[in-house]
Amino acid sequence: MGEVRLGGAAGKAKVLLETEELIFRGVVKGRVAFQALTAVEPGPDGLRLVWSDGEATVELSERQAAQWADRIARPPSLLDKLGVHDGTRIAVLDVDDAAFSAELADRAVKTVTKGPADVVVWSIDDAADLGRLPSLTGWIEPAGAVWAVWPKGRKELNENHVREAALDAGLVDVKVARFSATHSALKLVIPKAKRGRSDRHG
Repeated sequence: MGEVRLGGAAGKAKVLLETEELIFRGVVKGRVAFQALTAVEPGPDGLRLVWSDGEATVELSERQAAQWADRIARPPSLLDKLGVHDGTRIAVLDVDDAAFSAELADRAVKTVTKGPADVVVWSIDDAADLGRLPSLTGWIEPAGAVWAVWPKGRKELNENHVREAALDAGLVDVKVARFSATHSALKLVIPKAKRGRSDRHG
């Protein structure tokens, strides 16, 4: 919780620390991007934040305030959010995103064109594309992940469609992420109860 002033509104709000922005829910509602913050001041009384048309004091311990300040100063990159690290076996399917490609080129990953893979990043343009999902399940056994990426703001293809197709394929969704300004991503994995013995010591 925190005391928030955002534009002409002021009062208590729950403060959520997202990957690239702060979201306020309560008497004051709104969001502020990390890049818009002009002051981030952790201290014993919490975290003070200032931006062009508002400010907030978030009720946190001194340790938590320092952690939030560090997260704001150094937000995770896209590949960090996707769990792609040096040495990751990654399959990239139908993804046309220059920023993603550039970041991937700078990381020491092993790119594969078929399974097995630790991470599959798969772009979907049409609901019919979801029919491919069952075949990708075998690529990530036992403990990999498929990140399904789709365009934002389309009624005929949204998060619910991806989630339903995942359940039909025996997968569960565990995380949603902002892939870009135009696309969202959902992390799909094999449920732990259904993973083979090879994952028990991993």
